[in-house]
Amino acid sequence: MKKKLIHYGISVVMLVAAFSTLGIPYASAEAPPQPSQPIPSHGSSGVTVFIDLEWTPNQANLTFDVYFGTENPPPLVVTNQSETIFQPNPLLLNTTYYWKIVSYNNQQEFTEGPIWNFTTAVNQPPLTPTVLDGVPTAGRNIPLEFTTVAADPEADQVYYQWDWGDGNQSEWLGPYGFGEQVTTVYQWEHNGTYAITVHAKDSHGRESSWSSTYNITIASQIQLLNCKPGYLYLRFLTFDKTYGYIYSLDLLGMSLIISAASAGMTVDADGSAAVETVIFQMKSRFLEDQQWNATSNNISGNFFQGYFLLNDGLYETMAYAYDSNGRLIDIATRQYVIYYEWKFVVLKQLLGLT
Repeated sequence: MKKKLIHYGISVVMLVAAFSTLGIPYASAEAPPQPSQPIPSHGSSGVTVFIDLEWTPNQANLTFDVYFGTENPPPLVVTNQSETIFQPNPLLLNTTYYWKIVSYNNQQEFTEGPIWNFTTAVNQPPLTPTVLDGVPTAGRNIPLEFTTVAADPEADQVYYQWDWGDGNQSEWLGPYGFGEQVTTVYQWEHNGTYAITVHAKDSHGRESSWSSTYNITIASQIQLLNCKPGYLYLRFLTFDKTYGYIYSLDLLGMSLIISAASAGMTVDADGSAAVETVIFQMKSRFLEDQQWNATSNNISGNFFQGYFLLNDGLYETMAYAYDSNGRLIDIATRQYVIYYEWKFVVLKQLLGLT
């Protein structure tokens, strides 16, 4: 009897020592909760191809395995993640997907959720584009930029077609990336007001509606005021005294200035309310390397002026008109013959033109 008690005692001591070393196994009192409240909801349709999968519960001591795919049952794609959100790659259009979540606690006990499913949307056309930027008014034959953008629900590449309101439409331009702002250049030959519209199509050929109209008025924005074509001007004490009209000069689109001595040439221009800055350019028609620029801000009202010191010769003046955003909106041009001797013999230079 005494020996049996001794054996029992030794066994108890050995068990206590073993549990002290290995730890007493812990049995969980509660399994992890079942995953629920799926996003997108079970059986939903028309789901965007960029959907993120979400579920509950969101507890700190839980991890999850994610099963996802077009097969039923779906394959395992992620293990042991702590977040309650899964971001798949962009999905296929008009396709049914299946997914399931298995939750684990820190004792590796698990609870399996049901298999959910949803169906993605069919291809949608791009959203109706908007004309984001463009000038409201400009002169004839001035290349003008217009900017647009249209988002596509499936992030497809997008093409654009413009209707310029003058009977002309562009080809389909593109493709351009999702969300990329696109700038297109156009110019009008005749004065008038034009209604610009644009629409888009995706890489599957689905077209959007036409945009709302963007109106532009084409009219002269800058005019040179002095030295009109066809006239002879004398410069002695004062300038701009007309001596006579010469029809041949008018046909050539130029004016003739006769001065007693070399002096400066002042160019005057009148701009519209849209003109903020004018850059005058004077260049020799005989010597290509002779070219000068003069910048003029608004002097008073819409009056602009540039000054040049010139030798005798044939010159061309160009007035470049810019709006408040620094965009070129019109150009005015005039030619001059300047002769700095008290002579009316200018045939040598005039004959050189013909």
